[in-house]
Amino acid sequence: MIREHDYRVKVTSTGAKTGDLSVPEDGLPDLGVASPPEFGGPAGVWSPEHLFVASIASCLMTTFRAIADASGLEILSYTDAASGRMILDDDHLYRIESVILRPRVVIADEDKVDKARRILDKAERVCLISRSVNAHIEMEGSIKLRGENQVSS
Repeated sequence: MIREHDYRVKVTSTGAKTGDLSVPEDGLPDLGVASPPEFGGPAGVWSPEHLFVASIASCLMTTFRAIADASGLEILSYTDAASGRMILDDDHLYRIESVILRPRVVIADEDKVDKARRILDKAERVCLISRSVNAHIEMEGSIKLRGENQVSS
């Protein structure tokens, strides 16, 4: 079991409100980042705010998939339409107040709906990124059967 690990990211400014993220030693592709348009940054570029929400949503997905795989639960698809709410706090500083995760899991076996729900709930509890931030995180998940409407929320 891993007791600790350091994650290193190189940030290089490429302009007043733009930059590149890179992790050359891990072989990851560079990623352009910028202030979001509402703060004067260019459109069409990942912002730290988007990455914050994306890190929580993608952690839930990878945690869920790992637990489902270890449990032998076949997942046909997994999508999430996550959102984060930024607010101007009383101290006149911005922060992400809350994140809503909306995972939609599709499975084939009707007998596994309860199991899928339990795994999704467990993934929410143990997600590393969610456990590492102070924003309120809420999950509105659902389990669906292939070709059918929502089964469980």
